[in-house]
Amino acid sequence: MKKLTFILMGCFMGLSGCEMTPETPIPVEQVIVPIENEFCVFVPDSAVEHNCELTYWLDFWVEHDGLSWTKRKELITQLGETKTELMKKVLLSQGKGTPYQNRLRAQGWADELVPSLTEQMKQLFFVLVYRPSQELLEFESALTILTRMNTNQSKELDVQQQKLFEQQQQIDQLLKIEASMMEKKEGISQ
Repeated sequence: MKKLTFILMGCFMGLSGCEMTPETPIPVEQVIVPIENEFCVFVPDSAVEHNCELTYWLDFWVEHDGLSWTKRKELITQLGETKTELMKKVLLSQGKGTPYQNRLRAQGWADELVPSLTEQMKQLFFVLVYRPSQELLEFESALTILTRMNTNQSKELDVQQQKLFEQQQQIDQLLKIEASMMEKKEGISQ
């Protein structure tokens, strides 16, 4: 009897469990799954305008990329030191015609920004902005060094050519003196 009571209690408990699940399944469209596709530029605790609007930053970059360096430089001087303004300064410094010193200054601003960037943005930032700018700086530096070396060698070559010219003139004078002496010697022997 105890066994029967125990079995019946188990069945009732099992049946009550069936009541907890809905009779019809919930459609997939109604299941809410959190999707983490938000791409923020700066870490979330940063109070930055347009932080999670990557298209804003890309549009800003593209819009200003075609401007002359003079116009971009004017815009840079109007910006302050907030994270938003530093990012704009860095992006404005990436266009064609940016002088070496200004590109180098922008690398300094980029170094300031990197710790406050999200991990995704760090990767994107290094690929699109930081490394290409760093490579340009290295190429420009190497070009400057090679130009200096070339200029020094050119000056050295000019000095050597001048010395060679002077030596040629001295040789010509000595040959004239020798020819003159030979003429006198022949004149005396006759």
